[in-house]
Amino acid sequence: MDIGQSINQNQGIIWHLEVDTNVKGTKEEATETRVLRQPWRAYWPPRCDKTMEIWLHSEFPQVVSWRFDHHQPFDRPWRSWTRSARALQERAAGLSFRSARESTVAKSLPPRTIAAPNSGGSSDVDDVIKYANIHGVDSSIFHFLTPLNIYNTEKPYLSRLPSGTKLPRTNIVTESQILEVFDVSGHESEFTLEKSGFQYAKSPIPMEVWNDSTVCSYYIPKVEEWLVQHLQCSGAFIYAYNNPGDTKNKSTKTPFLRAHCDATAASCFKRLQLYFPDRAHSLMKGRVRFLNIWRPISTPIQDCPLAMCDYRTVDPRDLVPADIIFPHYQDEAYEVLYNPDQRWFYKKGMEWDDVLLFKLGDNATDEAPLCPHSAFMDPSVPKDTPSRVSIEVRSIIFG
Repeated sequence: MDIGQSINQNQGIIWHLEVDTNVKGTKEEATETRVLRQPWRAYWPPRCDKTMEIWLHSEFPQVVSWRFDHHQPFDRPWRSWTRSARALQERAAGLSFRSARESTVAKSLPPRTIAAPNSGGSSDVDDVIKYANIHGVDSSIFHFLTPLNIYNTEKPYLSRLPSGTKLPRTNIVTESQILEVFDVSGHESEFTLEKSGFQYAKSPIPMEVWNDSTVCSYYIPKVEEWLVQHLQCSGAFIYAYNNPGDTKNKSTKTPFLRAHCDATAASCFKRLQLYFPDRAHSLMKGRVRFLNIWRPISTPIQDCPLAMCDYRTVDPRDLVPADIIFPHYQDEAYEVLYNPDQRWFYKKGMEWDDVLLFKLGDNATDEAPLCPHSAFMDPSVPKDTPSRVSIEVRSIIFG
């Protein structure tokens, strides 16, 4: 696959959201077309000898020659270079960049005119909280995309490229909000993939050692088998996972403390073409879902659990598309704006066989298509609680 061809196939970003208002069965379509500047395009892919020279002299020059092979989906060199010392320095520089921008740019976006998909969704969920007597934990700090004017002309992005240029790692600026999070323990059945975009389940896959070898050779095949059985689907394909570290609780991935969705609809079905280039169009004729399966390894108390925003309380105007730039691929995710109508949930004290499933995308039009989520520091756990260790896998579900 040619890097330049794969990255450049989407020069302009067109936003098109088809919104199900869920009011008396009516359906409204709202289209907002906006071409946004994408700063990373000045650096990648290299289009001249000068930029090529920069990449060849970076600490990971293989970025220029590396090619994606859909037969080896777990070959991801950016896992090492995004943890490099220079990347850490660049993140620090990015923080300074963001602080300066935050102080000079007004925190406002133009009026958003896209209709909410679920009129009364927050009140419906509030009714569930009330009759099921679901209790909240002490208020916690969550981080959201700051609604800056800059995002009217410049698309948010996160680079997974090596260091070596003046391109900041990200242009994303966050703001903090104090929210109440509700514990679903004992009421898990109230929240389903179909309605809420997430659900909890039992997946008894015993693991004594967690590392790349055991995850790829044992855990992933077992999860695929379990998904087919649990969801009664025709097939499941896991295409990505995070490295959980080792059995000594030394995680290589820290909890992500920002509200987000890992994919947009365009991203999901573009990824289907990436992994199934010869079958993508035929597969799209059937049901296709994209799911994340998250499991805590440090149990039963997690200092930094994963909280889910019930899709019924999400206004599509809360979701802002953002680029994620890989060497071979321009991915797209959603950053999330704060909205007081959102309702956030988690399950406290997840055990070794507890898993959380949540949607990244779905081609069904009558179900929740996704679920915003974020890690958060649980104020109700003891102060000496060990740091959370977890594993997540991303899957494509067929049928």
